[in-house]
Amino acid sequence: MLRLGLPTVRTARCRFFATSKLPLSAKIAALLAKTSPEQIYLYKPSRLMKVGSWTLAGVFAVYGVSFADWSLTSSWELYREERLTSPEKWWKHSSLLLSVRIAGSILLSIIPLTLSALAIYVPSRIATSVTYLPKGVCQITRRALISGKPTSTSAPVSSIVRNKKTRVFTGVGPQGTEDKASFAFLLTNTDRPTWDRFYVVNRSGKFWGEDGRIFDVLFGGESVKSLERNMVNMNVTPAADHDPSHMTKLIEQQSRSKLRNPSINARSIVMKDKK
Repeated sequence: MLRLGLPTVRTARCRFFATSKLPLSAKIAALLAKTSPEQIYLYKPSRLMKVGSWTLAGVFAVYGVSFADWSLTSSWELYREERLTSPEKWWKHSSLLLSVRIAGSILLSIIPLTLSALAIYVPSRIATSVTYLPKGVCQITRRALISGKPTSTSAPVSSIVRNKKTRVFTGVGPQGTEDKASFAFLLTNTDRPTWDRFYVVNRSGKFWGEDGRIFDVLFGGESVKSLERNMVNMNVTPAADHDPSHMTKLIEQQSRSKLRNPSINARSIVMKDKK
């Protein structure tokens, strides 16, 4: 069998590997049958990204501060000159002009300072690992804003949604996730506040089973049958609306199948222990 290509999660008791040529239904069944954490996505940002983001943030910060200092100094010097003469019109009063210049300086200085903050914030929202936990829970790991240390957040799979207009699986590339229009997609944790709910998932990361359709099923609310049919026909259909009870239904179906056939273990369909 082919190796999945993902490092094993440290918290997992056993090591399993999946083949990328098996049906999507078999992969989903095996994933839901897991009794230990299973890493379904892995991405390692380059050191250049961290250095580059802080460098870019520094450039924007220096530009913003320099512009604010220059514009405020110039505004004050003009005010000193203008208050020595009597204005012909009320809108040319030196105090009014000073207020307008200061307001404009502050607004224009906010733009580069905001870009500086975003240059640091956005890289900290890049998902470095996604782990599926038993009973329909998902753990997303990213790097902390300042220290860069891994930080994880767990939430029900139904609370983590993919953009409705963005499909992970495109059918292009070895994992079927390459897209010329975008190099990443967003996952949103609806249980978190606005500043802590978005995660950037790079399409070049390692997907479990080398199949991006796993994410479309877990976080996009799409049916396994439609994705398998599209794989055969190589036609992309509009993404379905995300159903919060989607994963709950899949887990219930998997549980019922175990009760009907207790001798059949879905894990053995596509998994085997590493020797």
